[in-house]
Amino acid sequence: MLSDACCLHVLKTIMSLYPNAGPTLNFQNSFELLVAVVLSAQTTDKQVNKVTPGLFQAFPTPKALAKGTPLEIETYINQIGLYHNKARYLHALGKSLHEDFHDQVPKTRHQLMQLAGVGRKTANVVLSVAFNQPTLGVDTHITRIAKHHQLVQPDATVRQIEDRLISVLPPEDIFHVHHALIAFGREICTPKHPKCTNYPELYSCQEIRKDNLHG
Repeated sequence: MLSDACCLHVLKTIMSLYPNAGPTLNFQNSFELLVAVVLSAQTTDKQVNKVTPGLFQAFPTPKALAKGTPLEIETYINQIGLYHNKARYLHALGKSLHEDFHDQVPKTRHQLMQLAGVGRKTANVVLSVAFNQPTLGVDTHITRIAKHHQLVQPDATVRQIEDRLISVLPPEDIFHVHHALIAFGREICTPKHPKCTNYPELYSCQEIRKDNLHG
C-alpha cells in the first residue's frame, strides 16, 4: 500500500486528468438527485437520465411519489435494471420524506440511510452533491482503482477505502476526486484491459520510492 503522500499524488493526478469532472445524472433539486441516485444502482447514469424526465413530471415531489403506487412508478422506470424493486423503494422513500421529513431531503447520513433503497454510498453522494458535505460514495469504479493503484490493501472493504481516501484528501478536493475517479474508472482504469500505464505520471511517486529504496 502506498504512503499517504503517494496516495495523494495518484489522486491529484487523476483529478488533473479530469479537471471539470462532475455529476452525470440530471436533476434540478435534492429530491430529484436522491431519486436518480437510487435508480442508478446497477444501471448507467445515461439510462437513468432517459427515464427521469417522465418520472419527475409525473411525480415531482415526495408527496406525489407517496400517493402513487409501485405499479404506477414502474411504468416510468421499466427500462432500467431492477425496476420492480426500485419502484417499491421509491414509493416507500416518497412516503417517508413526506410523512417524516416534511417533504425535505434530510441532510445527515443517519437520516438518509433510514430511507428505502438508500445505503451509505447513496447517502454520501447526496450529501456531497446536494449539500456540499465532504463525503465520498465508493462505487465499483473507485474500489477497482483504489486496489489497482495500491491506495489501499488488496482486501480492503468499501468502508476502509472510503476512510483511507478521506484521510489523505483535503476536504475541498473530495467532491472533485469522487467524480474524477468515476470518469477515470469508466474510461481508463477499466475492468478489462486498463490503460493506466499510458499515463506514467500516475506511477512517478512509486518510481521515486523505488529509486530511494535501491539508492
